[in-house]
Amino acid sequence: MKRWIWPALLAGVLMVLLAACGGPAAQPLAFNPAPWTAGEVSEYVLLDSSGAQIGTATWKWSRSSADWLQEYTTTVNGREDRGSVALDADLRPVRATREVGGVRYEASYLADEIRITTVAADGTATTKSLKPVADGIDNDASLQVQRALPLAAGYVTRYTDVIPTTGQTAAIQLSVTGAETVTVPAGAYATWRVEMSFGSGKHDAWYAQAAPYPLVKYVNRSSGAAFELSSLGGGTAAPAPALTPTPAAATAATTEASSAAVPINIPLLLTTFLVQMPLMILFPILLGAWIRRKYGIGWGVFGIGAATFVASQVVHIPLNYARGLLTGGRGVATWPLIPLALAAGLSAGVCEEGARWIVLRFFARKTRGWRAGLQFGAGHGGAEAIILGLLALVNVVGLLVVRSLGAAALGLPAEAASQMQAAQASYWGTNAALPLVAGLERLAAIALQISMALLVMRAVTRRNPVWLLAAIGLHTAIDFWGVWALRTLGTLWTEVGLAPLAAFAVWLIWRLHEAPAAAEPEPAPVPIPLAAHLTPRALLPEELARRAEASKYE
Repeated sequence: MKRWIWPALLAGVLMVLLAACGGPAAQPLAFNPAPWTAGEVSEYVLLDSSGAQIGTATWKWSRSSADWLQEYTTTVNGREDRGSVALDADLRPVRATREVGGVRYEASYLADEIRITTVAADGTATTKSLKPVADGIDNDASLQVQRALPLAAGYVTRYTDVIPTTGQTAAIQLSVTGAETVTVPAGAYATWRVEMSFGSGKHDAWYAQAAPYPLVKYVNRSSGAAFELSSLGGGTAAPAPALTPTPAAATAATTEASSAAVPINIPLLLTTFLVQMPLMILFPILLGAWIRRKYGIGWGVFGIGAATFVASQVVHIPLNYARGLLTGGRGVATWPLIPLALAAGLSAGVCEEGARWIVLRFFARKTRGWRAGLQFGAGHGGAEAIILGLLALVNVVGLLVVRSLGAAALGLPAEAASQMQAAQASYWGTNAALPLVAGLERLAAIALQISMALLVMRAVTRRNPVWLLAAIGLHTAIDFWGVWALRTLGTLWTEVGLAPLAAFAVWLIWRLHEAPAAAEPEPAPVPIPLAAHLTPRALLPEELARRAEASKYE
């Protein structure tokens, strides 16, 4: 390769990174003065995913000296959940309580710690301490406190959600994805649609654009449950509905709001097509070609590894669905974060490493050795990267096509057009550096997949299950980190944490290197008789006498 190519590639990457810096940036978390007044009461109906009412919720605001006190009561299918959160003059949490299912949670937001005390139904108390965070918001106050944010088109901010019931924190990105008119039991309101992203999860909320900016609607995407404002009174009157609450008017306003084109994020497109797609789709193929050229292991072994990944998902995906890991709101998804992350990691480890062992043990009997393990692992990790890359590519192309044609040309109903607009705003508001991070994450994942494939290869060739258990353990640890870190540290730090794991994988690949078995020496070839060897030769007199003497007694 010519010497100038590497500097050119490095310069190209630096240009992309500089372009990424120009993407939409989050604003520091800052609140306007509280828009509510003492005595305000807001009531909501709770709906399940089918739209059937399953309960009610009430929020009340009161004031004591400089502190605000939010009290709430939620009743779902006869089960009551009540609590309160005290806020200081800057609307930051001071203390919080919650009682649900006979258990009481108390949180104190101190200067040097967040102290969480859990009192069980039998009176047993346990205490946990969290590090204080400057941008912390109590989970039970977040939906109402967000009313005081300076919501506007394109607004983005971040904060840390403190969840006393689990003793965990979650990094939240809040983005205004559009303006919509929403009709609820309390009337029709002109609202800002807000998306709250945390790791791979997202929730939606709609806040009125007119003071006192009440929460009009909230939807939990995982469970499909929704809150809809039914009344607002007490300390303040409900703002006048933005439109006459008729279905036709609400539909027209929603369609108009959804038809506005969202600006394309050019730096995001550059990093997607110049970095992410080549790393996810092209790199695995180039890696397989390099292994084939250097070690002589053909594409057949690469294909076996790819097929093994697909076969593992035939079991892995239905298993995760049955356990609630894909749908949320039930099963394992309701567990505390640490056991949830452990269960998710173990599920991936058993399914993928088990599939590798079964294929090598019973179906690919001729695929043996370190070199074959490299290609086998490259096929497994490469198939995963290519599939994810193609899905991301289809998503981006689809967004571009839909944006170009518009909701009117596609004939979408108002609700679908609104969802489309929200998806557009969410994607084009993504930080342009994330596709680069996603591409590099696939490189780390491929290295890890190859290292685990080599561990399973040893389990088969040496008939020792300890190597298989090591592969399952490593896979579990990797996925545990992915789930836990994504919900507590955010996407960027999750990927940063993969760097030492990838370095360990490279070391492990080198450490497991085995020279190919020496071939048995072939037997010396038997010389073929020539005509000269068959020509009769004359015997000497001495030889004739010896033979005569030896045969006279026969």
